[in-house]
Amino acid sequence: AKNTSLLAMEDDGLRRRGAHHHERPEVDDDDHESSSLLRHAPSRGSHAEHDKEEESICTSTISEGVRSLSRITNQIKDIRVEDVYRYWSIFQNWLYEVPTMARSWSTYIPVGSISSFNFLKPPELTPEQEQLLAEFVEKNVGISYTHESHFHLLTKLWELSFPNATEKPEQHDPMWKRMGFQGNDPATDFRAAGMLPVLCLTFFAEAYPDKYMELLKRSNGKSAEESYPFACAAINVVYMLTDIMKLKSTTGNSASLQEAASMRANFVKMLEKNEKAFMELFCVVFLFLDSEWVRTNATYMQFPIVLKTTREKTCAALRSSGAKSPVSVADIM
Repeated sequence: AKNTSLLAMEDDGLRRRGAHHHERPEVDDDDHESSSLLRHAPSRGSHAEHDKEEESICTSTISEGVRSLSRITNQIKDIRVEDVYRYWSIFQNWLYEVPTMARSWSTYIPVGSISSFNFLKPPELTPEQEQLLAEFVEKNVGISYTHESHFHLLTKLWELSFPNATEKPEQHDPMWKRMGFQGNDPATDFRAAGMLPVLCLTFFAEAYPDKYMELLKRSNGKSAEESYPFACAAINVVYMLTDIMKLKSTTGNSASLQEAASMRANFVKMLEKNEKAFMELFCVVFLFLDSEWVRTNATYMQFPIVLKTTREKTCAALRSSGAKSPVSVADIM
């Protein structure tokens, strides 16, 4: 009986184990892979979060763009008219420099190929133009000033400058400082440019008396520091014009000589139309120098800076293809 009961218990245990074995579900491999994919697949809520994140980035980008535009607008409001003029002037100078740079680069182009770049070469003068230019230089440029030969011209200039003056200065007189000469003897200031400045100033006083008087008054400012060096400025302008066009001297590097040739070509065309073309150019450049002096509120010590700016603008204008007359040079400057 005891053995029988043990066998019965053993059979019952076997049946239970078998039942548990058959109740265990069979999982297909595909179903297992699908279930793992479903566990890792994003839910509808995660898609919404992704869209919100993109929308936030877009909104942030637009806001930053608006802030940048606002900063640029404020900067534009703060720009002064003088700055606009200065930047535009620099840009124009760069444009006028392009032909000059091209001619400078032409020195590195092989000789065989230079014939196809005719615009790089300085324009050549005709024999008639060369003769006209040579005659002008011979009569006006490089002639030393002497009181014996030219003091009567200087006296005439004084009368044009001070028509109501009862006294006239002698050859050596402190009164010449009223015109902006540096010392008592004007001859010492004329050494650099010769007697041509006397002719130019006389022309200026006779052709444009109002402008002449306006500039002359600046030579008697509130103080010596604020006074305008009228006569010295005129002498510097004359010397500058003869120097940049190399009307007398032909020394310099190849680039400067090519620039001077271009300026001479434009000048001689003006000279063909008007024998007073140099005097007119003098007036144009002198007026520009005066406008720079006034615009920058310069002092006597800052005169070299004003003169440097005037030289740069004059060179750029005279090299331009649009420099067909003194009036066009004035427009360009």
